[in-house]
Amino acid sequence: MSHAFYADAWGRAARRQRNWYMENLMPALLNAKEKQAREIDAMIEQAQELLGIYKEPLDKAVPVPPRVLEPWADDSLMKPIEPEVLNLLYGATEKGAAERYLKARNKKSPDDKYVFRAVTSWDYGWQQKQSRVRARDVNRGRCAILRDTFYRKNNLGPDPRHYSIPAGGEVSICNEYSCDAS
Repeated sequence: MSHAFYADAWGRAARRQRNWYMENLMPALLNAKEKQAREIDAMIEQAQELLGIYKEPLDKAVPVPPRVLEPWADDSLMKPIEPEVLNLLYGATEKGAAERYLKARNKKSPDDKYVFRAVTSWDYGWQQKQSRVRARDVNRGRCAILRDTFYRKNNLGPDPRHYSIPAGGEVSICNEYSCDAS
């Protein structure tokens, strides 16, 4: 969506809010004063200042002239395809050439294939290569802390004593049909 749409929506929301305050704020505060609410006089003074600001005349909106579009000699949306990728499609004689071409073409990002964003889903990540931050060294980060504190340095230890078979007790083998003590 364009900036003008968001600016217009913000302006309409501000006007609606201003109108609501002008209609409902003072009656609500005067009603609270009748019910003897605490510190309502200070709030009434602030509300009168706010309503005074709202009643000031607004500046007239300056119309923005529409952009003048210059015709472009090359009106294609896509950048030219590399010859080696085109050769996958046109130079192959065996089956599956179209699939290989599409896979090779799909490996490239949209900003490598198109001149400008054609759909709104490309807004996020468009020209992301230019703003990439170098990866941190994970050995200095959280991974090293987890490795050093959570995992054991030596191999698995023996099971604790309370995991072993109870001394002197009978061991039984049970299934869903019977239970035999041995």
